Amino acid sequence: MSEPPTDRVPTPPSDRTASPPPRHPRHHSRRSAAPAARIVAQALLVVIGLSTVALGFSWFVDTYDEALAYRGAPVCGAPATAPGADCTRQETGRVTAKKTDSNGDSTTYGLTVSRETVPTATYSVTEGLYDSLENGVNVDLTLWRGRVVELSHQGHRSTVQSTPWLTALKLALLIGTGTVLAVYGLLLRRLVSWALPLAVLPFLVLFTVLGSIILITAQWPFALTIALPLIGWLVLTAITATMSWDY
Repeated sequence: MSEPPTDRVPTPPSDRTASPPPRHPRHHSRRSAAPAARIVAQALLVVIGLSTVALGFSWFVDTYDEALAYRGAPVCGAPATAPGADCTRQETGRVTAKKTDSNGDSTTYGLTVSRETVPTATYSVTEGLYDSLENGVNVDLTLWRGRVVELSHQGHRSTVQSTPWLTALKLALLIGTGTVLAVYGLLLRRLVSWALPLAVLPFLVLFTVLGSIILITAQWPFALTIALPLIGWLVLTAITATMSWDY
């Protein structure tokens, strides 16, 4: 027996072509890349800034060591002194004039000393050494790399300070510039104004110059000499960042 005919509705061919995935706007990827680029820029500014500060502090330490190097140097002509090594040389000078200068509560004492081979020079000395000498009396001189670094007489000693103004200015510029770069890197989008850290830079340089001169010429123990400027730098950096931060 034949099956009864059935009414079949033809099925339309299926569209097997898959629709393309929705495309995201190009600006979305740009927006996602912007935070990463900003983080990299901030990190670079912080690294460059702190590296510059570290270089300035290394100059400060080198200058401090140079100011005290003569104390541990051998005496020229001693058996233990290696040929060509830096050494201290002893010489005798004659006091030709004495002078005091009072400024408020402080008094400075000066001795003018003549030497055979170089012009006469005036040195600032301690009160004890000043009182122990009279005009025409010989005074012992210690020379380091051609420069008088110490005067002594009858147990009284006085160190002759050489103020490294140029070196202090150079290291202050490094530390100040590095601090500003680090603040830019830390705050970047939270700055009140881009000009504010730059406006603070001259004050950072001034304080660093004065502080480094005082610490280098004071010749205090190394731990104290390095701790004080580090604490001062942290305080000044915190003040600069606080002033520049847009809350």
